[in-house]
Amino acid sequence: MKRFLACLLLFMTLFSGSLMAAGKNKGPFIAIHPEGSEDEGQRMVRPDEQGGERRFFRISPEVSGRHFSGYTAFLAEDGLTYGAALYLNDEGTRAVQIMCSTFNGKLGRIIVNGRPVDTLRIDRPPTDRRIIIWSGLTKEDLKAFDKSGKLKRVGGEVPQ
Repeated sequence: MKRFLACLLLFMTLFSGSLMAAGKNKGPFIAIHPEGSEDEGQRMVRPDEQGGERRFFRISPEVSGRHFSGYTAFLAEDGLTYGAALYLNDEGTRAVQIMCSTFNGKLGRIIVNGRPVDTLRIDRPPTDRRIIIWSGLTKEDLKAFDKSGKLKRVGGEVPQ
């Protein structure tokens, strides 16, 4: 009986580990978190400094990596980081439309691979189905985009 329980425990451990690995997002993490209010509480929003002002952004993103199908990278104006035009898929287009109608006039914080990289003003859905990150991306971020296989690079090589 002890041997049976030990085998069962081992099987459950291995099986649950494979389920957890299968559920992990293997692609680059990209998310847009809309601005919230301090009144929403710590379970819903987190504080962030924006232009010397304390703002609160929702913890749950409205748009995430699964909403994008490709990207075009470019050298940012600062000459040190990169920017990218992220192309929305059909689901992403709907998610952005909902975000724009729900959070119109607020800011959106763009998080890439766990780092806040840029901020955008939420006003109207883009007609060209692109979200622009103007700066803050690294070469490693762009390599992660390529390596994931989820985002197709559009427009050739990454600029130097």
